[in-house]
Amino acid sequence: MQALSQVRWSTALAGLAVWATTVPWLAEAVGLELDVSPRLEIVDHVIPGVVMLAAAALLAARGGPRGSLVWLGVAAIAFLTGFWITATHVPLIPDALDGAAPWGAALVHLSTGPPIMLLGLWLLLRGPSSDNAAHT
Repeated sequence: MQALSQVRWSTALAGLAVWATTVPWLAEAVGLELDVSPRLEIVDHVIPGVVMLAAAALLAARGGPRGSLVWLGVAAIAFLTGFWITATHVPLIPDALDGAAPWGAALVHLSTGPPIMLLGLWLLLRGPSSDNAAHT
């Protein structure tokens, strides 16, 4: 059961990390472009996405029981990377309101941070599983 849980959560986190990393180029491919430098896309998407992908790989490889240091570390990394992506994209909302950025592009770029942040927070607050609590 523990291994299945690790696989499920690491897969979910890895999927969100891939989405966060690739969203600028996927959005551009469907015509939802933002006028920003490639360097900014790397800082706002690729770096946090790669960090999250590494954390998901760590969880898959060495997760241990839920509530362990690895689980808490991965959950904290997920929360922080989601916060990073969200915080760097919140300014797109006023830009879209003013017409300086297209709404579709702004929402697609902003779509990756909150799910990662909320999943990380949920994993942090969830605590040990009932199977693990009986053995500790």
